[in-house]
Amino acid sequence: MSFLAYTLYNIVLSIALPFLWVAAYFNEKLGSSVTGQRNLKQSLLKFNHIVNANPKPVVWLHAASAGEFEQIVPLLNRLQSLDVYVFQTFTSATIFNKVSFDKRFDGVSFLPWDTYPRVNRFIKVLQPTLFINTRHDIWPNLLLALKRNGIRNILVNANLYEDSKRLLPLVKQINQAIFNNITHIYTGSASLKSLLNSLYDGKIEVVGDSRFDQVYERTKTNDSDLISAEIISDRMVIVYGSAIESDLGIITNAIAKALPNKEYLHVIVPHEIMERDLIPWEVEFFRHHIKTIRKTELKEYANESVIIWNGIGQLADLYKYAHLAFIGAGFGAGVHSVTEASIYNVPAAHGPKYDILAEAIELVDEQLSTVIHTADELATFLSKPDDEVQELSMKIEAFVSARIGATDRIIQSEFPLS
Repeated sequence: MSFLAYTLYNIVLSIALPFLWVAAYFNEKLGSSVTGQRNLKQSLLKFNHIVNANPKPVVWLHAASAGEFEQIVPLLNRLQSLDVYVFQTFTSATIFNKVSFDKRFDGVSFLPWDTYPRVNRFIKVLQPTLFINTRHDIWPNLLLALKRNGIRNILVNANLYEDSKRLLPLVKQINQAIFNNITHIYTGSASLKSLLNSLYDGKIEVVGDSRFDQVYERTKTNDSDLISAEIISDRMVIVYGSAIESDLGIITNAIAKALPNKEYLHVIVPHEIMERDLIPWEVEFFRHHIKTIRKTELKEYANESVIIWNGIGQLADLYKYAHLAFIGAGFGAGVHSVTEASIYNVPAAHGPKYDILAEAIELVDEQLSTVIHTADELATFLSKPDDEVQELSMKIEAFVSARIGATDRIIQSEFPLS
């Protein structure tokens, strides 16, 4: 099955790559990726010059996109105190362009496209001691080449959900062949370990999830003053994070129902903040006779009940003001991160599509978050008595405390003398 799986994969890849090159002329992100592939040799030669001048072990970190990079930042920070070089790769052009000049990297490049000769050559030139991947950016030829070259490769924050396509008949056997080229897997919970065992025969260690470490560490430096005390006053703050179009009707109707009964400040943080994304929210609130103001207009604040937060990268820091939260996209492809609200011990609600996130499943199973299906259910959640909110917050704090520390456990396992 292993030989057949890799053969089929490489046939499909060889057919797809020419189309990818053509598409790159019409897509800016793909174009950046193609340029990055051309610069791989230059990036490696520059890095090798540093290593040859002062030889030390090389740790290769990989993050597919911005979300995965956030997850490995705690590991990146810990590696700075070790006597190693860090070489970072990315799949996404967006995150590469944003952080490629980070001084914590001794070298950085795009991940080479997953043809065996290309990734094998990359490995032989880079000569890493350890490859650290996160989440589920699994590339078959890369893992095979790492194994054949005797490079230890680990997967951290490993995730697999019950209805994953990886577990479908035949696809499961193919994924077993791919996953068993990984040396060691670190995951966040016993339930995840059980699922991963259906694909992987090697050692799986339950250590927690470094995402909790990253968000927790961020809270320690969160001295931002995003909303003034004058605006908040004595009101209950509700933050609606990463809200998308499918959440709009539920949220606006729930706010309209809840407003007459309690003094609230609702902070809507749309997932996208282009003008075309903001206007539908304003129109719908206007229909309900609810006044809104944008974050960029707060100097003119006139006691509006709803702030539409058209700022970038501030959602995690906004949760420190929240008494309750609603996490968006649970009526779409799947709920966005529930970690940030949890770190601030904020009880949250979200739509029914939450099974793509292990931590969301755990929070629901332990009755620490609320699944809602209608605007009436969300309005009921918003009207929770203060004593219930406080009790939930205390339980969430205990839940989070048990999951912090994954980064140090991984580092101690991989670098026992550090």
